[in-house]
Amino acid sequence: MTTLGRVVITGLGVVSPLGSSLDTFWKSLTEGKSGIDQLTKLDASLYPRPRAAEVRDFGDLAEASDGELGAYGLAVGYALAAARMALEDSGIHIDPEQTNDYAVMVGTTMGNQDIVERVIDRFDLSEEKPTHPEMAEQLGYFSPALLSSEVARRFNCYGQSATLVNACAAGNYTVGLALDRIRTGRNKMILAGGADPFSRTCYTIFHRLSASSADVCRPFDENRTGMVVGEGAAMLVLEDYEHAVARGAPIYAEVTGYALTCDAYHATAPHPEGRGAIQAMQQALDMAGLTPADIDYVSAHGTGTQANDSSEAEALYQVFGKQLASTPVSSIKSMLGHCMGAASALEAVACALALQHQQLPPTLNTQTVDPAFPAPLDVVPGEARSAELTHLMSNAFAFGGNVSCVIFSQVAPSA
Repeated sequence: MTTLGRVVITGLGVVSPLGSSLDTFWKSLTEGKSGIDQLTKLDASLYPRPRAAEVRDFGDLAEASDGELGAYGLAVGYALAAARMALEDSGIHIDPEQTNDYAVMVGTTMGNQDIVERVIDRFDLSEEKPTHPEMAEQLGYFSPALLSSEVARRFNCYGQSATLVNACAAGNYTVGLALDRIRTGRNKMILAGGADPFSRTCYTIFHRLSASSADVCRPFDENRTGMVVGEGAAMLVLEDYEHAVARGAPIYAEVTGYALTCDAYHATAPHPEGRGAIQAMQQALDMAGLTPADIDYVSAHGTGTQANDSSEAEALYQVFGKQLASTPVSSIKSMLGHCMGAASALEAVACALALQHQQLPPTLNTQTVDPAFPAPLDVVPGEARSAELTHLMSNAFAFGGNVSCVIFSQVAPSA
C-alpha cells in the first residue's frame, strides 16, 4: 500500500476589503473591523441597497501599475498579487530554468466578467457594425483559464494549471484537490486559492435575487436581512511536508481532510435540511481521522441570508449534536462581505492564521442567534477570542448545491 504524504501550508497572500497584506488582514479581523461600506465601484443610484465590501488598496500593489496586465480582467491582477505574496511568505525559490511539478489552481465565480462589461460599455455591438479588431482582441482575454495560467507563467510553475468555476465554494475546491494531488505524490507544491473582483453582473444578480442586505451582514442573527457582495483574492502555498521541512519553510498548518459534495437540490437555494453539508462535514472528518469532539472551531459559510444560515445551522447540529454548544462557529463574512470565489480561500487563510495565533475571529453585528435553529450557536460575537486550537473546520457552500468542507490542523512532528 502506498503511504500518503502530508500536506502543509507554508505561504499566504491576500487581497481583501480588510487590506492587502497578511498583517493588516489579520489585525482587522481580530479587531472586528468591517470592510463593508457604501458602494463606489458602480453607480450606487441604480441600487436600492448600495452596500459593498470593496478592495480599496489594490492601487498600492505592484500589479496595479503593471502595464502588461491592462488587457486582462482584474481577477488576474488580484490572483497574481495574492500568489506573489504567498510565494514571498513561503520563501520558496523557483528557478525559471529548471522544470518542476509545481501547479496552480484558482477558484472563481465570475472570472474575467469585467472584460465583457468593458467591451459592452466601449463598443457598438449592433449587428450592422463590423467586429472591431480591438474588441475581438480584448474578448480574447475573457477565458477564466487565464486566472491560473497567467499565475503559472509569471511564477514559472510548470505543473498543472486549472481554474475551477465552482461559485462560492471554489476556493475550498482548489485546496481540497491540491491536497489530493500532493499527498499522492503528483506535485510537491501547489498554489491554490480563489479570486473574484467586483463586477456589475455579479452585484446586480444578488440584488435581483433579493439576497443583499441594506445595511450590515448579520450571520445567524434572528433579524438577518442578507449578504453583502465583496471582492478579493487569496492564495495559499500548499506543500509536501517533507519538501517543506527539507527547505526549512515556515509552516502555518496542515490540511488533514476535505470533502466535496452536491445537494442535488436547486440551482440557487441550499437544501433546507443541509443534506450536502452534512455529508461533506462527515466525510472530511473521516478523512482526517477525527470526530466532531476534536473540532475546536468552525469557520462557517455564514452569509447572513435566511436560507443559507438556517440550512447550515441544521447541518451543524446534525453533525455535532450536543457538542455544538461548546464549539465556536463564526463568520468572517460579517466583516469581509461575500467575496465569491475568493471567499473560502480568504477563510482558509484566516483558519491558518487562527492556528498560528491561537485566536478566533469574531462575528460582527449578530446580537441574537435565531431561536428557530435546532440548537444555540456560539458565534464568537463582537470580539476575537483566545482559544486552544488544534483542529479547525471550514465550510463553503455555493450555487448549484456545490458544497465543500476542509479541515486544518496544527502540525504534529513526523512520526
